[in-house]
Amino acid sequence: MNPTEVIFWIGSGIVFLILIELILAVARHFNTAQRAARSIETSSANLQRELEEVPDPPDLATSRRAWRGYRRFILEKKVEEARDICSFYLSPIDMEPLPTYKPGQHLGFQLRIPGRLRPTVRNYSLSTAPGNPNRYKITVKQLTAPPEKPDAPPGRGSTFMHESLSAGNLVEVSCPSGKFILDREDSRPAVFVAGGIGVTPLMSMIESICNENIERRCFFIHAVRNRSEHAFHDQLQQIAEDRSNIDLHVFYSHPEQEDDDLICSKPTYHSGFLDVESLNKITGGGDLQYYICGPPPMMSALVPALELAGVSPDDLLTEAFGPASTSKKVNTLSTESGDNLEETERFKVFLETSNRTLKWDGSSSLLELVEASGIFIDSSCRSGNCGTCEARLLDGPVQYEEEPGVDIASGHCLTCVARPAGDVILEL
Repeated sequence: MNPTEVIFWIGSGIVFLILIELILAVARHFNTAQRAARSIETSSANLQRELEEVPDPPDLATSRRAWRGYRRFILEKKVEEARDICSFYLSPIDMEPLPTYKPGQHLGFQLRIPGRLRPTVRNYSLSTAPGNPNRYKITVKQLTAPPEKPDAPPGRGSTFMHESLSAGNLVEVSCPSGKFILDREDSRPAVFVAGGIGVTPLMSMIESICNENIERRCFFIHAVRNRSEHAFHDQLQQIAEDRSNIDLHVFYSHPEQEDDDLICSKPTYHSGFLDVESLNKITGGGDLQYYICGPPPMMSALVPALELAGVSPDDLLTEAFGPASTSKKVNTLSTESGDNLEETERFKVFLETSNRTLKWDGSSSLLELVEASGIFIDSSCRSGNCGTCEARLLDGPVQYEEEPGVDIASGHCLTCVARPAGDVILEL
């Protein structure tokens, strides 16, 4: 083989080796690309699977819906508002957003007081405008023995709230409820009349009017014993100063010596008890809508007097703090069928669980009748506004002298304001 052929074959070998290397390089690149593609595909599939496993983000309305029963809340802080009056700021322990509420509504509390076999159930009004999805605020007055009955026991629920609860403690709370609420559709002048701690739901209403810039003429009248017991004094003063459509008037029934200068210097501060004549002088009378909330003595005196003065019952929106009826009693009761029931009629009330038969006395509510027999029913407001005493009605008709302030579940009745309209059977 001559030198030329040697060079040819050597060159051909080199070229062949280069081609082989190129082919291998391309193959390696192709395999790498395939692995990368498979890896990307696998990662995408895994990511898709993970995304499918993640729950859909909750709809705001769903996450803030009402709850049934009691929900655990933590007490963030307590703030003293006046003598024996304290505000409680509460947030849910599960950190889920809270449903909003209507101005004037209240919360139910199941208080587990040491030494008592059963929880103590109480209702306290929300005392600020709705809008905070993370916190509720209530304001509670500690009920002490009245001056005329110094040996009477203090309020069980309010004393526990004031003396035993502190920041960090847990409480069980039911969803906001109640039909004593601000009517946003009525544009007539509104008269807010608060008696003592009855100011709490009205604070929620007047704050809402301010926050929503509702240009409705408002008269806010607070009847309280004296300045030391005057909750939200500074806040109400600021509202009246900032809003030209809101007039504030204060009545101190038992002013202390240091209150005299305030009464003398401010024409909107008055000494004495609130009455219809004073209301008419402040408002000028006319076509008005009233929101009235206070203790039983004030409610039983003021509301019937306004009706007698010509105010339509439809224009009197009321809530009594305590077992008070705010309407005049009548001798006949209307059933759902429209028939009248004479109070002289007597019906039997059978308690199925207790296997007892009671005879209605013709005037008591079902709650009063059952309690008189020694059977306990959870109750709180005793005026049809909280729903605590709701009981299952197995058979028979009942009637209400006034429309209850809460919705009643089907097949149940509100025992504190229900009376039998025939023989009835209760699951008690």
